[in-house]
Amino acid sequence: MKPISRNRLEELLHGFRGKRVLVVGDVYLYEYVWGRMTEISTEGPVPVVHVDSRSHAPGAAGNTAAGIAALGASAILCGVIGDDANGKILAGCLREKQVDVSPLITAPGFATNTHTKISARGYHSAPQEVLRTHTVPPGRIDAATEAAVIEHVEQLAPHVDAIILVDQVSSVVTRRIVDVVRDLRTKHGVITVGDSRDHVRDMRGMDLIVPNDYEAGMAINLSLDSEPAIERAGEMLMGCQNVQNVIITRGKDGMSAFSRNGGPVHLRTCAQDVFDVTGAGDTVSATTALCLLAGGSVIEAAQVGNLAAGVAVSKVGTVTVSPDEILDAHARYTGLAASSKIKTVDELKGIVDALRRDGVKIAWTNGCFDILHTGHLSYLRKARQTADVLILGVSGDRCVSRLKGPGRPINKQHERAELLAEMECIDFVTIFEEDSPAEIIARLRPDVYVKGGDYTIDTINQVERRVVEGYGGRIELLGHVDGKSTTTIISKIIQGNHAG
Repeated sequence: MKPISRNRLEELLHGFRGKRVLVVGDVYLYEYVWGRMTEISTEGPVPVVHVDSRSHAPGAAGNTAAGIAALGASAILCGVIGDDANGKILAGCLREKQVDVSPLITAPGFATNTHTKISARGYHSAPQEVLRTHTVPPGRIDAATEAAVIEHVEQLAPHVDAIILVDQVSSVVTRRIVDVVRDLRTKHGVITVGDSRDHVRDMRGMDLIVPNDYEAGMAINLSLDSEPAIERAGEMLMGCQNVQNVIITRGKDGMSAFSRNGGPVHLRTCAQDVFDVTGAGDTVSATTALCLLAGGSVIEAAQVGNLAAGVAVSKVGTVTVSPDEILDAHARYTGLAASSKIKTVDELKGIVDALRRDGVKIAWTNGCFDILHTGHLSYLRKARQTADVLILGVSGDRCVSRLKGPGRPINKQHERAELLAEMECIDFVTIFEEDSPAEIIARLRPDVYVKGGDYTIDTINQVERRVVEGYGGRIELLGHVDGKSTTTIISKIIQGNHAG
């Protein structure tokens, strides 16, 4: 089928803003441990990993809620965590991701569900996962906790636009809670979405359910090994579950969407590189729910969800996806692709962290680069020689206009970024709108901060200088090519026009 248009995609993504979504369900804490395998223990044949870094991310309903917030809507999470250290870490992660955790219930005697992934590298080898640990899956919540969940849901339902149920370990989303949400759908007109690993058949009466092919097959006792089988499954789920729409995710085979108003529609995957499928289903639930809220059809929701899932699996770990990343994925999918070197700051953070673990030195420089000339080429080649990898920050259009005045830039930000990304000496490009990239530099912490030779250590941006010196980075001032500037080129063009 014809891909969703860029204008329609932007319209739907803009429609996410201001929407309020309540996510109810099981919550995980994902812990990622990175290090280097240095030896075998003398006490037994056990690898010893020297830990370099440790990070955390919310999973399951927590990741769905974080995904809602990352897409520009308001996310409220109702789930159950333990009164333990991991529960406090998880709640902190969710707050950092702008998720309202006021309905999150801390249950005595309940262990926060935690999955740990340990990755290690050798002296001359890339990191790889060497071990996973899981806490014992929690059982069904007790009657008192169930009643507390229902009370939160009933109080919040009149004030939200949608409710998403996320059932991953059959703990929080009981049949009674599903029944309550179904009744609230009728009473308050909220959109309801169901995502269940083992109990798809319990998600009756939802506006949308989003099982993967394995979950859908288990629900109807059918092997979904062909497109006709997928189509039969979609029809059966809509019939026996009395749901309005079904989206079946199919891994490398994409998605299939079913609606009482049309379908089935099969979508090929948008994923180009698959590094980690963890949390991709959560991303689909978040994105498709918001698309329906923004006035999209289930087919449009599936298309946008497919784009978002393609972004999610291209990253390592449990991650969220931004509207800009979805737009970039659409450009690649429709053949209007931006260079793969052009990254968001979030993407660069993950890339830089991984490179740094391998001992790679990173350099940063930035500028407007409105009209490329030989002075730029000379400068950027020299900048690349200061480290192993060069990241170039390109000032956005509004920033250039503030710095250079009306009429600038001549070339739009994405055009400038595309041209610069084609240069061999540049490894990554990112666009920023702030007058100073000080916050980006503080986040990426490049080893070398490069500026042109027309600056001195005292005339460079002093906030940026303090940031770099504060974490121990090096400032490199390069030579200046006289008489070569965009302003000079524009003046010559204007003079030539006047002379003509």
